[in-house]
Amino acid sequence: MVIGGGMGGLLAARVLLDHFDRVTVLDRDRFPESPTHRSGVPQSHHAHGLLLRGREIVEKLFPGIEEDLRAAGATVECDRVPFQVVSPFGPLPLKPVNAEFTVHSRFLLEWQIRERLAAHSRLRLLGGTEAVGLDTGGPAARPGSGRVTGVRVRHRGAGVGATSVLAADLVVDASGRGSKAPDWLRELGYGEVAEETITSGIGYASRFYAKPDGFPGDWSGIVINGRAPDNPRSGLVLGIEKDQWHVTLGGFAGAAPPTDEAGFLRWARDLPDPTVYECVRIARPLTPIRGHRTLVNRLRHFERLAGWPSGFVTTADAVCAFNPIYGQGMTVAATDALVLDACLRDHADPSRGGVRPGFEREFQRRLAKNVATAWMVAGSEDLRWPGIALHGARPRRGGRAVRRWIDLVLRAAVADPYLSERYFDLIMMMASPATLFGPRVPVRVARAALAGRLGVPSQEFGLTDASLAAVRALPDAHPETGGGPTPGPVVPGQHGAVT
Repeated sequence: MVIGGGMGGLLAARVLLDHFDRVTVLDRDRFPESPTHRSGVPQSHHAHGLLLRGREIVEKLFPGIEEDLRAAGATVECDRVPFQVVSPFGPLPLKPVNAEFTVHSRFLLEWQIRERLAAHSRLRLLGGTEAVGLDTGGPAARPGSGRVTGVRVRHRGAGVGATSVLAADLVVDASGRGSKAPDWLRELGYGEVAEETITSGIGYASRFYAKPDGFPGDWSGIVINGRAPDNPRSGLVLGIEKDQWHVTLGGFAGAAPPTDEAGFLRWARDLPDPTVYECVRIARPLTPIRGHRTLVNRLRHFERLAGWPSGFVTTADAVCAFNPIYGQGMTVAATDALVLDACLRDHADPSRGGVRPGFEREFQRRLAKNVATAWMVAGSEDLRWPGIALHGARPRRGGRAVRRWIDLVLRAAVADPYLSERYFDLIMMMASPATLFGPRVPVRVARAALAGRLGVPSQEFGLTDASLAAVRALPDAHPETGGGPTPGPVVPGQHGAVT
């Protein structure tokens, strides 16, 4: 039984099909019959990226899904940079991909995965069903010693207070940031779940646009990172299905982009690189602007509890809910699914047709290790900003030194493709943070320092000079706002001047 029909729950369900006779996925939302937003997932209105590591895992779990996505309207790209990164020190010189690849939204991917699972005879999707507690089949011999035997649920449309029990050999909580697992475990006598939180105060606003015909950019998506500590604004353009753009503007430490037309454009114009603003200025809007706040990022240490009920585990955002700015969530959920698969294989008990005792505790321990690096990387970046604090744990020793080193690497990387690719591998979760400390990296940073390049700000942008000039010549799609193209050529103090 999987609680939660988002990406974490669907990927867990796919793995569980290899180990159990029947799998049920329940969610309080009714599942849509087409690729669209679900009311219980307000964040789906904001840009989501499946990182390269996540793409590998999804293709492994669902062979041929790229072809399904293409048939469903995913945009096919070739000879482009899949995702251009404009670092605080300028754009990274990343290589275009010569082979074809698809770009698509989170909800198209989620729908395709759900369709694959729905076609499976041993899987049931149960929408409109809210999990309200864990069932243990009766009182335990002593607090904290029971076994979970199912889920107490409330069906939408049922009478007030009416609940029923769905029995299960294993309950997997993948219900996301709002998981009630800490409350349920406390009620069963297992005590308080320790947690770390980072008060990142993220605010973001998003909109869908029609990508202009003949747009000259050589990338499919681009992110403009904020520049701590002075400019907390960031911007993201992702190519998705049907030649559309999904644009999200974000802000750190309580800075939230407006959701009115003029304010949205003004926020984009104040980004440290003009590319996102120019994209928004010339593109035709397809939807209203939607805002959202994620004030706290959270890591729950379920693995530290002294006891744990058999028949129950937690995964994905129910365990670790990241700052969405970094796009780690779906990919970490995919790696969590692989951890679940490996742990089930290691604890299989063919004689009993289930899993051996201790599986649940071991899974939570392995999962904690799996998410630790991504949490550390995201948290380290969050703590660059004034007013953002870590609670429930001490800041990692050497964190400031690591951030200073990453800054040096990025300063050198704007003119060094090797360093750019190493950093890109890190943020795509294809490599560990250790990749930035390998023997070749310090050598290349030192060469850049000796050549006097580390202190020279980049005057390049996410669009080349020629492309930027061509875009600036295009008319406004929002003439009523009085936006107008950004001035050119750029001089220090205007867009993109890096200090």
